Amino acid sequence: MTARKSYRKEMSLELGGESLRLEISAMKRKSLRLHMKDDGVVDLRIPLGCPQHEVLAFVRRHENWLLERLRVLSERQSRLQTAIMVRGRQLPLQESALDEFLVTDQQIWVPPSWTASQRQKAIDDWLRTQARTEYQRMIERWWPQFAQYSSQRPLLRIKKMKTRWGSLSQRGYINLNLALMQLPQELMELVVVHELCHLKHFDHGPGFRALMTQCLPDWRQREQALKQMASYL
Repeated sequence: MTARKSYRKEMSLELGGESLRLEISAMKRKSLRLHMKDDGVVDLRIPLGCPQHEVLAFVRRHENWLLERLRVLSERQSRLQTAIMVRGRQLPLQESALDEFLVTDQQIWVPPSWTASQRQKAIDDWLRTQARTEYQRMIERWWPQFAQYSSQRPLLRIKKMKTRWGSLSQRGYINLNLALMQLPQELMELVVVHELCHLKHFDHGPGFRALMTQCLPDWRQREQALKQMASYL
Protein backbone atom coordinates (compact mmCIF):
# COMPACT_ATOMS: atom_id res chain seq x y z
CA MET A 1 0.00 0.00 0.00
CA THR A 2 2.67 2.47 -1.03
CA ALA A 3 1.26 3.53 -4.40
CA ARG A 4 1.03 7.24 -5.13
CA LYS A 5 -2.12 7.04 -7.24
CA SER A 6 -5.67 6.81 -5.96
CA TYR A 7 -7.01 3.29 -5.83
CA ARG A 8 -9.62 1.04 -4.22
CA LYS A 9 -9.20 -2.52 -3.03
CA GLU A 10 -10.94 -5.07 -0.83
CA MET A 11 -9.48 -7.39 1.77
CA SER A 12 -10.63 -9.58 4.65
CA LEU A 13 -9.28 -9.42 8.18
CA GLU A 14 -9.87 -11.65 11.19
CA LEU A 15 -10.55 -9.57 14.28
CA GLY A 16 -11.70 -10.89 17.65
CA GLY A 17 -12.99 -14.08 16.07
CA GLU A 18 -14.96 -12.15 13.44
CA SER A 19 -14.17 -11.89 9.74
CA LEU A 20 -14.33 -8.28 8.57
CA ARG A 21 -14.51 -7.14 4.96
CA LEU A 22 -12.56 -3.95 4.34
CA GLU A 23 -13.13 -1.63 1.39
CA ILE A 24 -9.97 0.46 1.25
CA SER A 25 -9.82 3.73 -0.67
CA ALA A 26 -6.44 5.47 -1.00
CA MET A 27 -6.73 9.17 -1.79
CA LYS A 28 -5.28 12.59 -1.12
CA ARG A 29 -5.88 13.00 2.60
CA LYS A 30 -3.80 13.40 5.75
CA SER A 31 -5.32 10.87 8.11
CA LEU A 32 -6.92 7.44 8.21
CA ARG A 33 -10.66 7.18 8.72
CA LEU A 34 -12.96 4.21 9.08
CA HIS A 35 -16.71 3.79 9.06
CA MET A 36 -18.84 0.65 9.26
CA LYS A 37 -21.66 0.58 6.74
CA ASP A 38 -25.09 -0.89 7.44
CA ASP A 39 -24.11 -4.17 5.77
CA GLY A 40 -21.14 -4.62 8.12
CA VAL A 41 -18.49 -3.71 5.54
CA VAL A 42 -15.75 -1.40 6.84
CA ASP A 43 -15.20 1.65 4.64
CA LEU A 44 -11.56 2.62 5.22
CA ARG A 45 -10.09 5.83 3.77
CA ILE A 46 -6.29 6.12 3.83
CA PRO A 47 -3.67 8.63 2.59
CA LEU A 48 -1.80 7.87 -0.61
CA GLY A 49 1.37 5.91 0.10
CA CYS A 50 0.23 4.71 3.52
CA PRO A 51 2.08 1.42 4.23
CA GLN A 52 0.05 -1.71 4.90
CA HIS A 53 1.42 -2.25 8.40
CA GLU A 54 0.13 1.20 9.43
CA VAL A 55 -3.30 0.45 7.96
CA LEU A 56 -3.57 -2.87 9.79
CA ALA A 57 -2.34 -1.33 13.05
CA PHE A 58 -4.95 1.43 12.70
CA VAL A 59 -7.75 -1.11 12.22
CA ARG A 60 -6.59 -3.19 15.19
CA ARG A 61 -6.50 -0.10 17.42
CA HIS A 62 -10.21 0.23 16.71
CA GLU A 63 -10.96 -3.46 17.32
CA ASN A 64 -13.30 -2.90 20.28
CA TRP A 65 -15.31 -0.24 18.42
CA LEU A 66 -15.61 -2.41 15.29
CA LEU A 67 -16.72 -5.48 17.21
CA GLU A 68 -19.29 -3.43 19.13
CA ARG A 69 -20.64 -2.02 15.85
CA LEU A 70 -20.93 -5.56 14.47
CA ARG A 71 -22.86 -6.60 17.56
CA VAL A 72 -25.25 -3.65 17.24
CA LEU A 73 -25.79 -4.33 13.52
CA SER A 74 -26.46 -8.01 14.21
CA GLU A 75 -29.04 -7.15 16.87
CA ARG A 76 -30.68 -4.63 14.54
CA GLN A 77 -30.91 -7.15 11.71
CA SER A 78 -32.45 -9.69 14.09
CA ARG A 79 -35.07 -7.15 15.18
CA LEU A 80 -35.88 -6.26 11.58
CA GLN A 81 -36.67 -9.89 10.87
CA THR A 82 -39.40 -9.95 13.52
CA ALA A 83 -40.66 -6.37 14.04
CA ILE A 84 -40.30 -2.73 13.03
CA MET A 85 -40.54 0.39 15.16
CA VAL A 86 -43.38 2.79 14.28
CA ARG A 87 -44.03 5.95 16.35
CA GLY A 88 -41.99 4.49 19.21
CA ARG A 89 -43.87 1.15 19.28
CA GLN A 90 -42.74 -2.25 18.07
CA LEU A 91 -45.06 -3.74 15.43
CA PRO A 92 -44.44 -7.48 15.03
CA LEU A 93 -44.12 -8.90 11.51
CA GLN A 94 -46.41 -11.85 10.84
CA GLU A 95 -46.86 -14.06 7.80
CA SER A 96 -50.18 -13.38 6.09
CA ALA A 97 -52.39 -16.38 5.47
CA LEU A 98 -54.18 -14.32 2.79
CA ASP A 99 -50.85 -13.65 1.04
CA GLU A 100 -51.29 -9.86 1.22
CA PHE A 101 -49.53 -6.92 2.85
CA LEU A 102 -51.59 -5.34 5.63
CA VAL A 103 -50.77 -3.02 8.53
CA THR A 104 -52.95 -2.86 11.65
CA ASP A 105 -52.53 -1.12 15.00
CA GLN A 106 -51.06 -4.31 16.44
CA GLN A 107 -48.91 -5.87 13.73
CA ILE A 108 -47.81 -5.99 10.09
CA TRP A 109 -48.93 -8.89 7.89
CA VAL A 110 -46.51 -9.87 5.13
CA PRO A 111 -46.94 -12.45 2.34
CA PRO A 112 -44.69 -15.43 3.15
CA SER A 113 -43.65 -15.69 -0.52
CA TRP A 114 -42.02 -12.24 -0.52
CA THR A 115 -38.27 -11.75 -0.55
CA ALA A 116 -36.61 -9.51 2.05
CA SER A 117 -36.29 -6.70 -0.52
CA GLN A 118 -40.00 -6.94 -1.47
CA ARG A 119 -40.98 -6.79 2.18
CA GLN A 120 -38.71 -3.81 2.87
CA LYS A 121 -40.04 -1.90 -0.14
CA ALA A 122 -43.64 -2.42 0.96
CA ILE A 123 -42.83 -1.29 4.50
CA ASP A 124 -40.93 1.77 3.22
CA ASP A 125 -43.77 2.73 0.87
CA TRP A 126 -46.28 2.45 3.71
CA LEU A 127 -44.03 4.42 6.08
CA ARG A 128 -43.53 7.14 3.47
CA THR A 129 -47.31 7.58 3.09
CA GLN A 130 -47.71 7.78 6.86
CA ALA A 131 -44.74 10.12 7.18
CA ARG A 132 -46.07 12.62 4.65
CA THR A 133 -49.30 12.99 6.64
CA GLU A 134 -47.55 13.05 10.03
CA TYR A 135 -44.75 15.45 9.13
CA GLN A 136 -47.02 17.81 7.21
CA ARG A 137 -49.42 17.96 10.14
CA MET A 138 -46.60 18.93 12.51
CA ILE A 139 -45.25 21.58 10.13
CA GLU A 140 -48.72 23.11 9.76
CA ARG A 141 -49.23 23.06 13.52
CA TRP A 142 -45.99 24.97 14.16
CA TRP A 143 -46.01 27.22 11.12
CA PRO A 144 -47.92 30.16 12.76
CA GLN A 145 -44.94 30.61 15.14
CA PHE A 146 -42.41 30.69 12.29
CA ALA A 147 -44.27 32.45 9.47
CA GLN A 148 -42.69 35.77 10.51
CA TYR A 149 -39.26 34.45 9.51
CA SER A 150 -40.09 33.38 5.94
CA SER A 151 -42.27 34.61 3.10
CA GLN A 152 -43.52 31.07 2.46
CA ARG A 153 -43.73 27.77 4.26
CA PRO A 154 -40.92 25.36 3.29
CA LEU A 155 -41.91 22.43 1.10
CA LEU A 156 -41.64 18.99 2.67
CA ARG A 157 -39.31 16.40 1.20
CA ILE A 158 -38.98 12.94 2.78
CA LYS A 159 -35.64 11.23 2.37
CA LYS A 160 -33.63 8.31 3.65
CA MET A 161 -30.66 9.94 5.36
CA LYS A 162 -27.85 8.10 7.13
CA THR A 163 -26.29 10.85 9.22
CA ARG A 164 -29.03 13.36 10.08
CA TRP A 165 -32.67 13.46 11.06
CA GLY A 166 -33.49 16.52 9.01
CA SER A 167 -32.20 19.62 7.23
CA LEU A 168 -33.48 22.96 5.99
CA SER A 169 -32.55 24.03 2.48
CA GLN A 170 -32.04 27.67 1.53
CA ARG A 171 -33.93 26.76 -1.65
CA GLY A 172 -37.13 26.43 0.39
CA TYR A 173 -37.28 22.77 1.38
CA ILE A 174 -37.51 21.08 4.76
CA ASN A 175 -35.98 17.62 4.42
CA LEU A 176 -37.05 15.05 7.00
CA ASN A 177 -35.69 11.54 7.41
CA LEU A 178 -38.10 8.67 6.76
CA ALA A 179 -36.61 7.02 9.87
CA LEU A 180 -38.29 9.69 12.02
CA MET A 181 -41.42 7.55 11.72
CA GLN A 182 -39.77 5.12 14.13
CA LEU A 183 -39.69 7.73 16.89
CA PRO A 184 -42.31 8.79 19.44
CA GLN A 185 -44.19 11.91 18.40
CA GLU A 186 -42.42 14.19 20.87
CA LEU A 187 -39.08 13.34 19.23
CA MET A 188 -40.49 13.81 15.71
CA GLU A 189 -41.71 17.19 16.91
CA LEU A 190 -38.25 18.04 18.24
CA VAL A 191 -36.70 17.53 14.79
CA VAL A 192 -39.44 19.48 12.99
CA VAL A 193 -39.12 22.44 15.37
CA HIS A 194 -35.32 22.26 15.17
CA GLU A 195 -35.41 22.63 11.39
CA LEU A 196 -38.03 25.40 11.47
CA CYS A 197 -35.85 27.33 13.92
CA HIS A 198 -33.22 27.45 11.17
CA LEU A 199 -35.53 29.78 9.28
CA LYS A 200 -34.33 32.49 11.67
CA HIS A 201 -30.94 31.10 12.78
CA PHE A 202 -29.01 29.02 10.29
CA ASP A 203 -26.44 28.03 12.92
CA HIS A 204 -26.73 26.48 16.38
CA GLY A 205 -25.58 29.53 18.32
CA PRO A 206 -27.18 31.29 21.30
CA GLY A 207 -30.01 32.76 19.21
CA PHE A 208 -30.96 29.33 17.89
CA ARG A 209 -30.87 27.78 21.35
CA ALA A 210 -32.98 30.60 22.79
CA LEU A 211 -35.61 30.11 20.09
CA MET A 212 -35.65 26.36 20.71
CA THR A 213 -36.20 27.01 24.43
CA GLN A 214 -39.00 29.43 23.62
CA CYS A 215 -40.73 26.81 21.46
CA LEU A 216 -39.89 23.65 23.42
CA PRO A 217 -38.68 24.37 26.97
CA ASP A 218 -37.69 20.70 27.40
CA TRP A 219 -35.84 20.41 24.07
CA ARG A 220 -32.54 19.44 25.71
CA GLN A 221 -34.16 16.48 27.47
CA ARG A 222 -35.81 15.45 24.22
CA GLU A 223 -32.45 15.73 22.46
CA GLN A 224 -30.88 13.34 24.96
CA ALA A 225 -33.73 10.87 24.41
CA LEU A 226 -33.22 11.20 20.64
CA LYS A 227 -29.52 10.37 20.96
CA GLN A 228 -30.33 7.29 23.02
CA MET A 229 -32.90 6.07 20.48
CA ALA A 230 -30.50 6.77 17.60
CA SER A 231 -27.93 4.41 19.10
CA TYR A 232 -30.63 1.73 19.43
CA LEU A 233 -32.07 2.20 15.94
